[in-house]
Amino acid sequence: MMMQTVRISDAVRCFLLNVPKGPNLVCPRESSLSGQQPNNKVLLKETLASRRGRISLVSWKGLQLSGLASAHALNGHRAWEIDRLFGPTGLKSWDRACTEFLERLVQEAGERFGERVILRLPSDSSTVHQARLAGFFPYFEEVLLVGQVAEAAQNGSEPSQTMGPRLPQDDYSLFQLYCAGTPQQVRSGLGSTFDQWRDSQSPSRQGLRELVSRDKERITGWLGLRTVDGWQEGQVMYHPDFPDVLPALLAKGLAAPGPHKWLIPDYQEMAQELLLRRGLGETVRYVVLVKTVAAPVKMPGMAAVEA
Repeated sequence: MMMQTVRISDAVRCFLLNVPKGPNLVCPRESSLSGQQPNNKVLLKETLASRRGRISLVSWKGLQLSGLASAHALNGHRAWEIDRLFGPTGLKSWDRACTEFLERLVQEAGERFGERVILRLPSDSSTVHQARLAGFFPYFEEVLLVGQVAEAAQNGSEPSQTMGPRLPQDDYSLFQLYCAGTPQQVRSGLGSTFDQWRDSQSPSRQGLRELVSRDKERITGWLGLRTVDGWQEGQVMYHPDFPDVLPALLAKGLAAPGPHKWLIPDYQEMAQELLLRRGLGETVRYVVLVKTVAAPVKMPGMAAVEA
């Protein structure tokens, strides 16, 4: 198999042959929530276009497309997400090719000074094994909870913190909240410094409504909600030392009309339990794998390291 960076001629061939076909083997966050895969027109525009912040690889067997993979920088050059992986299904030869695609994407990200590459897969996918062979390590799982919201019981309790919109100057306070509410192992995968965490965030904030709770100068909780095709897509962070914040944030989020989708990490057990009580049901589990990229050597005898 000859693997190469996508060229204009490859884009033309993909357009004429209407490929790739078959399922996308990876599940980036956006499609994990929506459940919809981009069509080939979107692939030609986003994946096959040669532009900064995007790595695309392709392989051909004669006139037949035998594999395509792509990754994009998230919110900065330090973190990349693999969001496209297509290959012939049911062929043993694809297993090795899949591993080679993943290894090459990591190499390319490292040459662009990336520090980590993130990969989200269905927990029961056979691609998990190939990702492990390519050096990816599973750091946590996420569960997608979907459904109509049931009426909440009235308990009369109100949180002691004030709630309001996220402000532009809240970035570092949100990083502190992330550190307080996220296990150390997960932080080592997604980023343990402020710059690493910021670069690993989703770059798309269009339509995202954000609410934070505050205790004096400290942010104790965060809620993100977006309306997409009539669905309410929610996510949440909360400080473990302020137990009344989570129910209040979820009550605000679940008050939005329409069916809901919440992608919740497995270490947020209380959030999962409260959402299940409100009528949402588990539909699928994803595993989030990360590979740390070796820093490229700029000068003989010198290499960048993390402090």
